[in-house]
Amino acid sequence: MHRYWLLLVLLFPCRSASAQLTLVMQLDSDPSGISLSGSGTSSASMNFGAVRAFGGTVPSGVTTSVGGNSWTLNTTIDVRVSKGTLDVLDVLSTSYTLSAQLQAADSQNTWKWNSVTLSTTLTTITSTGVYGGTPSYTFRLTIPFSAPSGTINNIIEMTAVAN
Repeated sequence: MHRYWLLLVLLFPCRSASAQLTLVMQLDSDPSGISLSGSGTSSASMNFGAVRAFGGTVPSGVTTSVGGNSWTLNTTIDVRVSKGTLDVLDVLSTSYTLSAQLQAADSQNTWKWNSVTLSTTLTTITSTGVYGGTPSYTFRLTIPFSAPSGTINNIIEMTAVAN
């Protein structure tokens, strides 16, 4: 059995679409997910603590699943994107595109946001985000049984761009 100390830091810097339109992104603890440190802000973190594939405990709001060669931690996170400064583009933009990437490459573990596998390349999560809504997203970290015990951490950078 492998023991892992998992700490994931999520940063959500926002980019403007163009001209004066400003988007504000906020990360919230989902009622069915892990409790986030910094919930309600644009920068939050989640700490899974010491977890393992078989036995042990996981934080409230986290589930595990075991496959033939790996095991996965799952939790739900809410992301809210709102319009900031009002201008003519606010009327024209009815949705946003949400993208994410890992800050550091991880050739061993698989990081997913919903069904999208994350890498160091910015990848679209949704191109139909609705302003002011609080959609729930599933975060998954899959760890192979061949991985040595140790610390796993990374930063997920997210970007919202007005459509």
